[in-house]
Amino acid sequence: MENTAIAKPKRRWLSVMALSAAAFVDSSENYALSVLWSRMYPSLGLRVGQLGPVLGISDLIRTITLPLWGWAADRFSRKALLVGITGFWGSWTLAIAFVKSLTQLMVVRVLSSLGLGVLWPAAFSLLSDLFESRQRGTAAGIMTAVSYFGSISSFIILPMLAGTSPDGWRLGFVVMGAASILTGLLLLVIYEPPRGAAEPELSDVISAEAAMRYAFRLRDLPAIARVRSWWVLLFQNSIDNIAMAVLYGWVFVWLDSLGLGEQTLVVVLLLTLGTLTGLVLFGWLGDRLGSRFPNHGRAALALIGLVLTAPSLAGFIAFGDRGVGLLMLFGALSGLGLSSVDTGARWPMAQDVLRPELRATGRAALDMAIGAVGALAMTFSGRLVDAYGVTIMLLLLITIPKLVAAVLWLPIFRTYPRDRAALHEVLTERREELVGF
Repeated sequence: MENTAIAKPKRRWLSVMALSAAAFVDSSENYALSVLWSRMYPSLGLRVGQLGPVLGISDLIRTITLPLWGWAADRFSRKALLVGITGFWGSWTLAIAFVKSLTQLMVVRVLSSLGLGVLWPAAFSLLSDLFESRQRGTAAGIMTAVSYFGSISSFIILPMLAGTSPDGWRLGFVVMGAASILTGLLLLVIYEPPRGAAEPELSDVISAEAAMRYAFRLRDLPAIARVRSWWVLLFQNSIDNIAMAVLYGWVFVWLDSLGLGEQTLVVVLLLTLGTLTGLVLFGWLGDRLGSRFPNHGRAALALIGLVLTAPSLAGFIAFGDRGVGLLMLFGALSGLGLSSVDTGARWPMAQDVLRPELRATGRAALDMAIGAVGALAMTFSGRLVDAYGVTIMLLLLITIPKLVAAVLWLPIFRTYPRDRAALHEVLTERREELVGF
């Protein structure tokens, strides 16, 4: 018989706040170089185009280290990794403030990039042990919304710091590095329960010592590949992320081409507000639907969001030159739609089908594939812009992938109930082992 009494871990919402603060700084830091480059390259005597190699090596390092950090988060203390790498490793970002040449910048950027892949796999695993399934969407929604706000804030705060003097860009990196170190201290408040502590089958029998019996081993990796829903998430999210990567990569260039002037900021703020609202709202709604309809509630929410987002984005792009009113309307709708899939559906569903000791690795592998496809799409988008212009490129690389992603989501309705039941069987067997049945 399934045990339903789950002891709530201590400091779990405080842990979410600490993780959210780290996500805010991490997201701001990701954009710091791009935002400050216009001030950096003249100061360092560099060419504007040299930003490409610096960003390229950063993305490469992050991508190839993701599996390593996923494995580390499944094998070792997630709290220690978060405090040490996400937090205090940020001193390398602070060191960028003192570089004086391209060589120094490349070396320090490589070192700082080594820690960029730690946060989300570790947090993905940790949140699944702090919260039972019916609250994971809400927790993930809060963290993701704060992370997204960090990205937007970097475009506001860092230029203000850079504008204080010709070398003001150095102050921007000092602030980013100091903020990272401070969040490292804040992450010390995180409570790390044993892996599987929030699962109803294990909550009253699991301990740190017992969890070590099921610690991650390399020979367990095929268990991830046997989860069919994981493959659905990999292919579906990789295609869906093409639209996201292209949208956020080109939206400022496109809006500027429309000649909106100061109204551009209003449109971007509405798109941002819709996304921020949706991340929390749909995280909460996904939890409600997941509790009421365990097999298909979250999947249905994601499908509705995917289907409705495509026409909203198409309207945002196609009618962009017909007035700010339509841009605001479709921008707000697009922001809500874009946020309706991940926190309320995709990530809680992934947590519900992966074993507790494999969740960080599973998430890291997904992120690596998703990031690689997004990078290829961004490269291809430049060629389409040269051939057809920004508007046509956006219509092709945003609406088509969104529609394809909706179709690729359909198999989840079949695979998720089976994979969820399979995980329940595994956890039930572990319970019997632990209680001596």
